[in-house]
Amino acid sequence: MNNQPVSWTFYKIWNESLESRVEKEMKARNRMWASELGGAYVDRYLKMKGTPPTNPPNARSLRKFEAGNMMEWIVKMVLRRAGILLAEQTWLSFQYSGLLEVTGKLDFLAGGKPDWEKAKREIELLELPEFFGRATRKIIEYLSTTYPEGLKTIVLEIKSCSGFMFEKYESSGANKQHTLQAYHYLKCKNLHEAHIVYISKDDLRMLELPVFNPSLVEEEYKKDIVTMTNFLKSDELPPIEKEVVFSDNRFSANWKIAYSNYLTKLYGYKDQKEFDDKIKGKVAQWNRTLGRCVTGKKMTELNLKVIEEIKVEFPNFDEIVNRLKEKVDFLKFWQGVDTEEFEEKEVV
Repeated sequence: MNNQPVSWTFYKIWNESLESRVEKEMKARNRMWASELGGAYVDRYLKMKGTPPTNPPNARSLRKFEAGNMMEWIVKMVLRRAGILLAEQTWLSFQYSGLLEVTGKLDFLAGGKPDWEKAKREIELLELPEFFGRATRKIIEYLSTTYPEGLKTIVLEIKSCSGFMFEKYESSGANKQHTLQAYHYLKCKNLHEAHIVYISKDDLRMLELPVFNPSLVEEEYKKDIVTMTNFLKSDELPPIEKEVVFSDNRFSANWKIAYSNYLTKLYGYKDQKEFDDKIKGKVAQWNRTLGRCVTGKKMTELNLKVIEEIKVEFPNFDEIVNRLKEKVDFLKFWQGVDTEEFEEKEVV
């Protein structure tokens, strides 16, 4: 008789625990979350009306969310042990007269004049992995010598992302939603500076981008709130998003649709894969044609048909092409894409 214990697997327990996060019941509300600023108005309208989502976060999305929480926890431990964590997960609310209230929870408030020697001892007690321990010791050494009189109080918003998105933020700047969210916390606390901290989940690189108060960001911040307030007060469903957008000098699938909790209700797609399968091929064809226009290649019959298709959604296509032609090194507008794509032959 075999008395060996039954075998078990760690991965199954881990995966199930990450996927068992219970979503809060959707209820009507008359306030906006700071994390929604800059997002699709139509999605926000439905959420604020308490409309149940047709496409709630799937298991992969939940795991990504928890991965972000892990990154945030590590940063919190480092800030706390370094003695510069002033506050965390603080709910902050602001409301312009006659407009919707905006509320949100900042990640961290950091600064002050810590006891650096105590901070060094605290870091050793934390027993971080060697890389984090080494990085933290360097941070303390730098801060203590550069700012001997103490650190300015700033808001820190921690965002984990893929290596691809990290490089996009590095070259093009912070995500608009993240900028508006960070500005909200500055507005609430009447502080001058916030830093959006991006951490690449692929290789742990870190990027820190500032947001200031006062700044022109307030114009976008208030405009967003005014627009959302008007839709809600008039009980008017905002227009749906365009499937293709033009940004960073190229066409791309609209992520606001791809990640919409109402993807099926608003756009008729079963899931994100179905949306991607339809749109990504279209976007690639549009971008190849755009590239040929900008680089002065001879137009094929297919190119001409694609241009007509593009102009239905982007009547200013000729203006886009002329603007890109004015760039000194116009091929560089194709960031992240092999320029050989411009040479692909199209079958007519």
